[in-house]
Amino acid sequence: MKRILSLVCVMMLTIAASAQITWNAKGGLGVATLWGSDNEGSKTHIVAKAGVGIEYPLSSNLSLMPSLEFAWKGCKLRYGDELDGTLDLYYLQVPVVLAYRFNVADAWNITVKAGPYVAYAISDHFKYESAWGSESGSADAEKFDAGIDAGIDFEYHRFVFGVEAEMGFLKLTSDADIKNLAFYGTIGWKF
Repeated sequence: MKRILSLVCVMMLTIAASAQITWNAKGGLGVATLWGSDNEGSKTHIVAKAGVGIEYPLSSNLSLMPSLEFAWKGCKLRYGDELDGTLDLYYLQVPVVLAYRFNVADAWNITVKAGPYVAYAISDHFKYESAWGSESGSADAEKFDAGIDAGIDFEYHRFVFGVEAEMGFLKLTSDADIKNLAFYGTIGWKF
């Protein structure tokens, strides 16, 4: 994981050496749950994300936007009256999205973006209460996740307001078909 993060940092600094890039920072809140054939009992859970990134223009309207983000995902677990709990998953992730910008007014732009992400779990935790007692501890989820990140940003001068969706394609455990699904509302600043 250290090699991957080092490679991402070197890549971002190399791209930053070319004069046309802009830096950005963002954060936001959202909801997450699980999807897959074994997601019974998973409900939405309030989550958050924060990160920094760069925008490298490929043409006047098309850009490449890699980022380094901290993302909180997971779900609430509910099985009737028998079990009530939460699953919290914390990731360092690198989305690399291709973005197309539409100029709608002098100070307003709309950007549509999509691309892959890779993530590494830095922590996972579950907690539940049931008729038989309560328990908490590590969820023993898979460390790596990968999927698709898509969203729309509304830019006003240097402010960026966005909505994003992330859909994981890798199973969280080897014995169940459950994957990450998250939606975020974000606010950011372009430097």
